[in-house]
Amino acid sequence: MEKVAKFASRFGCLISVVAPLLALVLYPRAKWLFAFVLIGFAVLWLNHRFAKDPTPQALADQIENLLTGHYYGWDVDDFEMQSIRDPHLQDLHRRSLKIGGLPEEWVRLGEERKNQMREIIAELRKLDYARHGEPSTNRRS
Repeated sequence: MEKVAKFASRFGCLISVVAPLLALVLYPRAKWLFAFVLIGFAVLWLNHRFAKDPTPQALADQIENLLTGHYYGWDVDDFEMQSIRDPHLQDLHRRSLKIGGLPEEWVRLGEERKNQMREIIAELRKLDYARHGEPSTNRRS
């Protein structure tokens, strides 16, 4: 069954690459349709370019919610796939992933690793306090 799934995945990837080229050959007058592909890439690039970094408090809240198991929907994926430009926040984000492994498994971490994660949370909250001068109270329940 695994071989069938792997074949289907590879076949789907092959079709997604070959189909636009085949369409270009079979329908040469419909080149304007490929403008949508360029528009799609432009939208993705603009979204990445103008995305804001999370605040240290928001990042601390995300880590805490994942650590305590109070997450839902796409919270795990949103945390894993964040692109953070601030080097200090990026370092703390990467450290949390290095210590805990997969965020969906943080609930089952041992106490030593949970304490290391709590240290990262405390460091993020100190950083937020240093930047804004007051503790944030915008925590999600």
